[in-house]
Amino acid sequence: MSSIPAHRSTIQLLQQLKPANKNWDDFLLSAFEDWLPPETVTELERRERAESSRTFREVERAHPKIRRLRA
Repeated sequence: MSSIPAHRSTIQLLQQLKPANKNWDDFLLSAFEDWLPPETVTELERRERAESSRTFREVERAHPKIRRLRA
């Protein structure tokens, strides 16, 4: 999990564009899928099969250091 600094207007635009039925990973990856090299796509597919997705709140619970950085 990471945090990417972006201007407030950019975040607001992304929030308006993201469909409610997509998570942020799927939304952002689909926006760039035509630019991703084939080996990156293969690796992302492998990770999706091998690892479960978690919400940011779940990641914060598992990693207290992240929670302190956001405080």
